[in-house]
Amino acid sequence: MPKMTGGQAFTESLKAQGVDHIFGIISIHTLDLFDSLFRQQDHIRFIGGRMELGCGFMADGYSRASGKPGVLLTSTGPGAADSVGALGEAYFSSSAVLEITTNVEQEFIGGGRLVTHETKDQPRMFEAVTDWNASINQVESIPDHVLEAFQRFQTRRPRPIELEIPTDLLGREAEVEVLGPREPDIPQGDPALVERTLELLLKAQRPVIVVGEEVQSQGGTEEIIELAERLGAPVVTCDGAKGAFPENHPLSLGQAMGKRIWGENPVLEWLGTCDFALVLGSILPYRSTAGVGLKLPENMAHVLLDGDSIGNNYPAKVSLVANSRAVVRQLLDGIGSRDVSKGEAFRAEAASMKKEIYDRLKETWGNELRAFEAIRGVMPEETIFSLDPTVPASRAIRCLNINRPRTFMYPHGWVGLGFAFPAAMGAKLGRPQSPVVCVTGDGGFQYNLQELATAAQYGINPIILMFNDNAWGVLKDYQKQMFDSRLFATDLVNPDFVKLFDSYGFEGVKVSTVAEMTRALDDAQSANSVRLIEVQIPDGFAAFV
Repeated sequence: MPKMTGGQAFTESLKAQGVDHIFGIISIHTLDLFDSLFRQQDHIRFIGGRMELGCGFMADGYSRASGKPGVLLTSTGPGAADSVGALGEAYFSSSAVLEITTNVEQEFIGGGRLVTHETKDQPRMFEAVTDWNASINQVESIPDHVLEAFQRFQTRRPRPIELEIPTDLLGREAEVEVLGPREPDIPQGDPALVERTLELLLKAQRPVIVVGEEVQSQGGTEEIIELAERLGAPVVTCDGAKGAFPENHPLSLGQAMGKRIWGENPVLEWLGTCDFALVLGSILPYRSTAGVGLKLPENMAHVLLDGDSIGNNYPAKVSLVANSRAVVRQLLDGIGSRDVSKGEAFRAEAASMKKEIYDRLKETWGNELRAFEAIRGVMPEETIFSLDPTVPASRAIRCLNINRPRTFMYPHGWVGLGFAFPAAMGAKLGRPQSPVVCVTGDGGFQYNLQELATAAQYGINPIILMFNDNAWGVLKDYQKQMFDSRLFATDLVNPDFVKLFDSYGFEGVKVSTVAEMTRALDDAQSANSVRLIEVQIPDGFAAFV
């Protein structure tokens, strides 16, 4: 076996797993690892950010867009701590992010002697936001840990993993066997439970298919389309799964989200009138399902890689801890050549519900719907939209048609601000041929505006569509509705964003109408650098025409 340093063992192991991008910030504790990255520049591109939170969101966006794990490299103590917010979002949104970080030298770990960047218990700091984390205590075991991380990403619900190593091991040599990728053992559905699910599905007269975020990350769209078409069953998507079933498909009823910030949606009640639900890969998060009164049938089969989450918000008649794509294939095999169509009457009912949903949007969110239809009309189907939790983003969830997987991402897990811009950068690196549009607000953008320098340095060029109301708009609306317009702490003083972008060498334009916005979007698609489109909405997004 060849001799190599700990740093080389990491870079060789990552290269063997197909890693082509790493996001992070160099540090005194990681110099040996960066020296090994210097030797791998033909295989692995390093993107050096300006803060670990933004770098973590870049890795997350890269993963969501490309379907490959995003890799984050941080340093001991404060650098590692600054990444925790990004890992929390990835954890609750089911995103595959591998963080490699350092710890202090072996002799100082747990000693409380306060050496540089020492943390009381760094592994425990990450336990709440990772599926698995491990401390590596010898160079020889680095490839085993990296291989296990990538195996977990393929066979479990995708969630962040943190591997840490004492900084002195990065420069220490040992004989190391680099391990290549292994064929994953994809969790299949228990045959008896799949058969029970098939019985319920065939017996049902009005079944519905509910698609979740695991389908977005693990795949299965084509199989679900085939199953839905064989049955003539309508399909809805849950939080985080927009685009996992094409919304322009006749059987799509769009997102099963309504009330609160998502507007009136008749599908919330209608789903409860169906007689069977096949839930595929959705954790059924309380805030956007039971918490807003979404109804589901009593007869329900729930397929999820995270078995502990089945039954948390809705009881299931059948629980399958398995990969959703695998289970759908098993169901299709069980159906074989049989005619299992639920009939034209049910198809017509689904078509009527689809029209009712659209008509309700026109009545209640007419301006918002027109704005996003205009955006959809000018941006190609392969465009990736990366959004922050803003008023326009909440409207986009209902009003912007998304017809391809992995082209609509937002922080649906923790619902924190600052995700959209760095995630858009990661997405652009993961799918460089696709246009990427960051939909953000004036406040949320400033969480990670420092990453404009990263975009300039590495030539990353998403389009920034910023809706500027000089406020924390969502909260200001709540204060108007719930507290008799007693407005407090929600107004913002902002920079001149066009001048700010210009200082980094980027062009920007201010617009105030839908027509101006769409012309600017059309023009921005041919730009070779970041382009800002600042949409002025002083009276709120509902007044934007």
